Parts: sequence; structure tokens; C-alpha cells
Amino acid sequence: MVHIYSTNRHNEKKRRGRKIQNSNKSDQGIFQLLHEGKEAVITLTMHKDEADQNLTRLSKELTSKQAKEEIKFIPHLSLPTFDGDPRQWRQFWSSFNAAVHTQAIPEIQKLNYLYSCLKGKALQAISGYDIAPENYEVIRKLLNGKYGDHSIVTTLVYNELQSIERNERE
Repeated sequence: MVHIYSTNRHNEKKRRGRKIQNSNKSDQGIFQLLHEGKEAVITLTMHKDEADQNLTRLSKELTSKQAKEEIKFIPHLSLPTFDGDPRQWRQFWSSFNAAVHTQAIPEIQKLNYLYSCLKGKALQAISGYDIAPENYEVIRKLLNGKYGDHSIVTTLVYNELQSIERNERE
């Protein structure tokens, strides 16, 4: 019985020893797994930071490109000029409207194009206004009100016809 007891005790010690070894191996495995996990987190963080930097750089490049594209230039064509003759307003405005006014360009560009097209009395009519984006609509409406009134054109044509009739009578 002593022999069985000592054998059982010896076997029990072996089992405990194996459990401790297995536990140590298990602990080492856990520590190894934790270490590998930490390394993976560090690597992923580095990749995330690099991706964030690339995203920021690309966003800035895209914003810069979009800003450059906003400044569009009208295709080269001769813009009409307008000297203040109300009879020519409709033709002038139709051409200017199609070439400049309806384009998706900044108001300041539209105003510069408009100034470059005006001569004589028409240019004098707006000479008191600064070249500023907020003045484009003001100037456009002023010119349209002054020269786009059909009754003015009708009166001018009527007076010309009257003048021709008088000259023919004489």
C-alpha cells in the first residue's frame, strides 16, 4: 500500500509538473500572442497615420485643382462692343449674354468683360462704379434700364422716319 501510495503521489507530482509546464507554456503563448497583438496595433497605427497624411495631401491637391478650375476663361471670340446707341442694345446684349453673362464664371470676370465691351456714352454711363463683383448686377441692370427700354427705340425710329419724311418734302 505504501508503494501504491508513493506511486500515486509520484504520478500526482508528475501531473502537477506537467500542468505547471503546460501552464507556463500557455502563459508564454498568451504573452507571445499579446506581444504580436501589440506589434500589429503599432503597425496598423503607422499605416493609418500614413493613410491619413495621404488623404490630407490628396484633399489639398483636389481643393487646389478645383479652385484653379473655377477661374474659367471664355473661349476666344470677338465680343461685341456697345457705344450707347439704344438701337444696338438688343443685338449687343444677346451676344454678350450668350458669350459671358450665362457662363459659370465669377461676377468680377463678367464685369471686366462688360467694361471691355463698352465705349462712348455707355462707358460714361457707368464710369462712377468701381470694378467690384457686387457691382456687376447693378451695372447690368442700369444699362438694361437705360438702353433696353423698347419705347426708347420706338421713339428713335419714329423720329428718324419723321426726319426722312421732312427731307423728302423739301
